[in-house]
Amino acid sequence: MKSLTVSASLALLLACSSPTGITSGELAVRAAPPVLELTNHSSAPVYSFAIDRGAAAYTDWAPCTNPTACSAIGVGATSSVPYAQIAGYSTASKEAIVYWWHLVADSKEGYRIDSLRAVVTTL
Repeated sequence: MKSLTVSASLALLLACSSPTGITSGELAVRAAPPVLELTNHSSAPVYSFAIDRGAAAYTDWAPCTNPTACSAIGVGATSSVPYAQIAGYSTASKEAIVYWWHLVADSKEGYRIDSLRAVVTTL
């Protein structure tokens, strides 16, 4: 229970950390075996990364910041992520974390993430 509270607190902290980013809307995540359905209820394209909850502690990854190289979920659209494409997934996996973000134009570096958000879902 403590790790759930810590995860929820971390997600809220990260979601509220950028006063200039896009903060309206959300990403709905639904497990529909054998896929996760991600639905963008925000006002801008969403980028995401799904990982097995247990693997998240030892996996080093970085959000994609190149909109031409990243797959986006359009406004109002739904994308399916097969369980096999969840990083660290195995048949023993019980939960996944879906990290998601918006890209914001940055004159110095092209694009940056507005803030990193997380949704934990049961598989």
